[in-house]
Amino acid sequence: MTFPARLPLLAAAAAALVALALPAQARNVRLMESVPDTIRVTRTHDILGTLDLRFGSDSARGAPLVRRDVVVKGVGTTKLDDVGEDARVRPRDHELCARAFEDAMTQLAFAARGARGTAIVGVVSNYEGTVFDDPVHFECHVGALKAAVTLRAQIASGPLAPVDVPVVSPPAAAPDTAVQPPVISPPPATPDAPQPPAPTFQPLPPRPAPASN
Repeated sequence: MTFPARLPLLAAAAAALVALALPAQARNVRLMESVPDTIRVTRTHDILGTLDLRFGSDSARGAPLVRRDVVVKGVGTTKLDDVGEDARVRPRDHELCARAFEDAMTQLAFAARGARGTAIVGVVSNYEGTVFDDPVHFECHVGALKAAVTLRAQIASGPLAPVDVPVVSPPAAAPDTAVQPPVISPPPATPDAPQPPAPTFQPLPPRPAPASN
């Protein structure tokens, strides 16, 4: 078979490869992920530190805001590390969403500390400008190689009014359960024992003088 005759076959093979690649690139699965479950499997508590986190727009009601409408986009990839190789087995969609959520939390924590805030409130999903407002779920979009979580939040500083929404507060410090060594007190002082009387010495009588012859 001559080279010109092979051109149609090569073109058909290339078209088939492109047709196979397009669905993978166009994959966009929309997931509603649980906020508490995702926090439990990520480093969110470590990332937030002393910052409070409240999802749902109602949680920002009456809060003393210091910065408004902070929008971040977290991305979770199939890479083991930021600059590492791809995982040998593609992580599940939920795992990619968890990585994207952690990335978004990191960006929000930086924004809050930069604004001297003490809480991240009113958090809603904001994928491509469309708001998904839920106090216990966030929206995640997963493609073939990565996931994206877009969040919009308000940064507050100062005491927050109690609201009927879940609050993700930093964990309380664990009590010091270390076993302390027993304290050994010195023995009580014994009363002074009576001292024996001082010995008395009687002088011996003088020896008699020797008799003279």
